[in-house]
This record gives sequence, C-alpha cells and structure tokens, in this order.
Amino acid sequence: MALALALLCACDSDPCEDADCAPVRNVREGDDHGDSLEAATPLEPMEPFHWVDANLDNPEDVDLFSFHVTAGRIYRFGCHGFGSGYRPSCRVELLGADGLTLPGSMATVGVTNHQSSVLATQEGTVYARVKSFSPESGFVRYYEYSLLDRGPDELANTLTEATPVSVGTTVSGTIEPAGEADIAALDAVAGRTYRLSCSGFANSHNCGMRVRSPEGELLYESKFNSRDTIETFDLQVPQDGRYTVELFISGVSSLYSGVGNYVLSVADLEP
Repeated sequence: MALALALLCACDSDPCEDADCAPVRNVREGDDHGDSLEAATPLEPMEPFHWVDANLDNPEDVDLFSFHVTAGRIYRFGCHGFGSGYRPSCRVELLGADGLTLPGSMATVGVTNHQSSVLATQEGTVYARVKSFSPESGFVRYYEYSLLDRGPDELANTLTEATPVSVGTTVSGTIEPAGEADIAALDAVAGRTYRLSCSGFANSHNCGMRVRSPEGELLYESKFNSRDTIETFDLQVPQDGRYTVELFISGVSSLYSGVGNYVLSVADLEP
C-alpha cells in the first residue's frame, strides 16, 4: 500500500516530468527493429532517394515501423534489395492500428523494389511491415527502407469531385497509389473543339484518358499501346457543360512499378 501511494505521489504533478513514461518498445535482443506493432520503430518522412540499411534475422523475421499521417496527403513506404529471379529481397505491407491491411493502400513491385502507398483519409498512425519476399527460396537478409511524404494529390479521384482545369493550361501529376485515377473537369462551350493530350514519362508507362459527357456518358477511352506515345483526343462539344477527363497509366516496360507521372494539356482548336 505504501509503495502504491509512493508511486501515485511521484507521478501526481506530472508523471513524465522526471521520467520517461512513453510506451516501452520490447525489441528482441539482436533484432534491429521490432516484430510487433507495440515494438515498431517510429519514423519521420525522409528526403527523396534517402535509404536506411536494415536486416531480417531469418526467413520468418518481420520488421515493423510506425509513422504519423495527415489526412489528404500521400505516403509511400518502400524497401529495396536484390533477391533472386529479378525479384526484390523484401516486401512491404501497410497496416492500421488493428494490425490489418490498411484500407486504400496499394503495393507495387519492381525488379529490386517493393513499395506500398496510401492516400490518408484521416490523421493517425500507420504501420509498415517488412518481410522476406521469398522466405522459402532465395532468402536475403539485407535490405534498405525509405519513407516519403508525397504531398497532396494533384487532382480529385472521383467524378463528382473532379478538379477544374482551364483551357490553355498544362497539369502535371502522379498516379499514386497504384491503380487510382486522377480526374479533371473541363467547362466546355458548345460548338468548340478541345484537344486533350496526355503523356507519361521515362519510357516506362503511358498516360491514358477516359472522357465523359456532363451526363456521365463515356465518349472516349484510351486503348493499350505497348509503345511510348502521347495520347490525344479532340473533344467536339455538342452542348455546354462540365466534361470530365479521367487519367490513368499503363506500363510499357519492365521498369513500370504501377506508379507514374503524367502531363495533361487542354487546347482550344477553334480560332
């Protein structure tokens, strides 16, 4: 009883004033990063192209990291390592506080990289779990990791919230997380023709478009093209209204990772 009162009094004014009252990370001896959410290594976003060395102890080992996210911003956690058979040595999965796969997160794989991105819908803590890409065969202990704050999305992701763009302007953006679509809105004038052009970057992917009328009717959809090309569509406007342009990307080489940049331009062809 006396001990309990002593502890209560010691922390009565400010329990963390003279002692570290933060949660204890119980990391297994010899392990550089914890195996559970409670033992996750806290991270801050890094500079682009900055990677940190790490190791998996054995084929069944996992490393957990945690980081804070702000609603409306895109975060990417990636790992890099040389595995076997043109595969990375590691894989990443983003988790919520419940330990389950984070809704909205999407993982992509390259020759030596595995990464997962998410557009945060609310403020909170996200966890990244790293494990061996092929624990049964070709286990490689060494890997590097990186955490990037990619900033806000350039364009909206739904038809109802499409981001307005002006005639004569150029918009640059990134499709991330993989599989998403960026959607622009054009307030068009009846009787005019607008040229919509979209291009990808780095000879790894093409930009595609889906153009819809104010009523939502699909007017044009890009077809897959294995060559690096600029996608162009001349929109002949029969009626005033807001037309939408849904942008997506498709790979044209083994360098494509599911995430890619694009440039959209809108020009009025009428004199």
